[in-house]
Amino acid sequence: MWDGFIGQRIAATNRTLRRFGVGLLLVALALCAYFLRPFINTQQGPVAIDEAHLVAISHPNLVLRNFVTVEVRNTASSGITEVEKNIRNGTVESQTTTAEYMATVVGKHILIVKADPGDKAQKYTGTLTALPEDLKKDLFSHMPEPEVQAATLPLLLDASDPYGPFLHLGYILVAVFVLLAFWVLILSKRRTDMPERHPLCKRLLRYGPLQTVVPGIDADIASESSTFGDATFSRHWVLACWPTQAAVMRRDEIVWAYQKKTKHLRNGMSTGSTYALVLRDARGQLLELSSSEQDVKRYLARLAEETPWIIFGFDQKLDELYNKQLQSFVQAVSDRKANAPAAKP
Repeated sequence: MWDGFIGQRIAATNRTLRRFGVGLLLVALALCAYFLRPFINTQQGPVAIDEAHLVAISHPNLVLRNFVTVEVRNTASSGITEVEKNIRNGTVESQTTTAEYMATVVGKHILIVKADPGDKAQKYTGTLTALPEDLKKDLFSHMPEPEVQAATLPLLLDASDPYGPFLHLGYILVAVFVLLAFWVLILSKRRTDMPERHPLCKRLLRYGPLQTVVPGIDADIASESSTFGDATFSRHWVLACWPTQAAVMRRDEIVWAYQKKTKHLRNGMSTGSTYALVLRDARGQLLELSSSEQDVKRYLARLAEETPWIIFGFDQKLDELYNKQLQSFVQAVSDRKANAPAAKP
């Protein structure tokens, strides 16, 4: 029973679910790799580091243990600070010094430390990173002596912020991605083992037992079918299937069809419009299929030839009638059908 069109659509969406689940696991793995260094540093604490180790570091971003404690001497302000300004209507209302860059001596070298304002200590704990080029230029403009510049390490010790402030968020993100991935993979496995669990089958059950409806639709689509947007049209059915949802309509139950135009704005300026074919049936179901304006108009014209008794075009009063008095709407279409000439073959 699952070898035809319906079974193929179910299998295709299950494959999409599996790929999505694997993708989520890869994202979780990437997050684990990203948070590995702060996790290790947090668990083991800051490592004491001396001049020899500092001089040996060529690429601090590649150092696993970059949460360090350094003993220094002769700490002095470099004269460079980090200032946070509160600006309103182009005017600075207030400003706060959030950090101060200190020049410290480690052995025969100078280490730049980003510290709290006025924090001239003999020991700093923080994150070791590369010294930014723009900061280096500012520093060297305050320290023009060539011997001082040569002795300055290409490193920055950031002791102004707590280490790993977003680590707990990282744990939560990894857990969420892993749980979501397993849920998606388990869902795909269940739907593969029992296709009856698929949203498409749940929709088909509205029209009768699956063992009767599925072979009938398979045969109908095998004899004649076409596609429009995400949907497949046969002589008697309209079906659309996605990994998490599905839509099914009998073509003889369609009572209303119209074009939907959506205008898109950005900063008050139009960025274009998108179009969709909207079908509504006697059961209160709505199916919206995106396509080009030309394709939507072409299909509506064809539908008007094949089933001229259904309602075409959107109107607010029609929408209210359909939503509040569906049976009256359907009966009106039935009366139109009874009085209409035979449909074209």
